[in-house]
Amino acid sequence: MKKMLMIVILMVLAVSMVSATQFGVKAGLVMSKFTEDLEGVEPGVNTGLLFGGMIHMPLPALPLTIIGEANYIQKGAKYEALGEELLFNTNYIELTALAKYNIVPMVGIYAGPSWGFLASAELESDGETTDIKDDLKGSEMSLNIGAQGNLGPILLDGRFNMGLTDNSDEDFGAKLKTSTFIISAGILF
Repeated sequence: MKKMLMIVILMVLAVSMVSATQFGVKAGLVMSKFTEDLEGVEPGVNTGLLFGGMIHMPLPALPLTIIGEANYIQKGAKYEALGEELLFNTNYIELTALAKYNIVPMVGIYAGPSWGFLASAELESDGETTDIKDDLKGSEMSLNIGAQGNLGPILLDGRFNMGLTDNSDEDFGAKLKTSTFIISAGILF
């Protein structure tokens, strides 16, 4: 009898989660840099874009929402020394899992991991572009901390994405961990 009651409760929770689930799309601005100096030169911010899809699954009777995202994100860093600019451009397909706590119905804070899979990587210097994808690891793990506000189906989002893994397979003279700030907007259907 207890097992049957537990199965019924789990089914009711699953049905209520599925019926409240929303899908959406998002786009945003990415500002990233590496966390360490490269041969004594401090990294500068490289700007890029983000776009992708998301799913929001509110938990019944709790102020929590589980968020899943699949994004295309442009990261990297810029170094300037002696009048020369060195630009690292990396593009990732990033899968993100977040737990959002709703402070009030329209505003929430969240945290969770991201797993990025390297799509391309280039190094620009003196007007020349070099493919460095083979010199970087094929994946990256990050931690996201942020806040999200919603106006009906419109979402506004700000987050800090902290790289946890060193992305270099080669010796660049520094660990290539990313530090990224993302501002995005999206719409839920």
